[in-house]
Amino acid sequence: QASSPVGNWDLSAGPKPFHCAMAGLAKMGAMGNLPNQTIYINGLNEKVNLEDLKASLYELCIAFGDVLDIVAEKTKRKKGQAFVVFYDITSATNAKTKLNGYPFYDKPMKVQYARTKSDKVAVLDGTFKPKLKITKGDEGPAAKKRKQGGDLPAYPRFGGQNPSREVAGGKTLYIENLPAEVNEHMLTMLFRQYQGFREVRLITGRQVAFVDYVLEHDAGVAMHGLQHFKISPEKALKISFAKRE
Repeated sequence: QASSPVGNWDLSAGPKPFHCAMAGLAKMGAMGNLPNQTIYINGLNEKVNLEDLKASLYELCIAFGDVLDIVAEKTKRKKGQAFVVFYDITSATNAKTKLNGYPFYDKPMKVQYARTKSDKVAVLDGTFKPKLKITKGDEGPAAKKRKQGGDLPAYPRFGGQNPSREVAGGKTLYIENLPAEVNEHMLTMLFRQYQGFREVRLITGRQVAFVDYVLEHDAGVAMHGLQHFKISPEKALKISFAKRE
């Protein structure tokens, strides 16, 4: 008789708070494991059928937010591993916190942030660069279009709306609800993972900051990805476009 993939683990209480004290965030940055929309899971039961494994992971992870993709393979090097791509960092963080150590097909899951951005996320935020091998004689208009990513969506479609309208508002974000212990270096580690990042300006004593990006689109993507990100157990980021002068 096949065992349950989830054992007797209690998920009824919902995701645990993300205990990311500022010192912890700095440590993650030094290790290269900054918050990411993709989580990396290893220690999975290698005897489980691949399609059953992916289906069970999807059912498990969808409780934390929209899942864009699940990548798992049966090759010798990649057995027992999977990547789960979420639509936003908050969902990935909740899943990482709650599922680390979770008994899945009789084995405890080991969950951490992925080291790099998923191609699915890169396509959505417009940073995807296709890795194409162009052979001799294949340099016509079609090949050039493919090299430039012309057949891929250039911008995310947030809420099904026109992305240029969704993100229009300025190149500077206004960040509120910051913990007292936050500093510019810590915020820089969090926001620089988005394309076009320029700088963070922390307003001392007011627990707010301004974050500058090169393009309005870049600022919009960062705002969408980090909105309500729980930077400490009590504090979730509140992000809006800064008022234009």
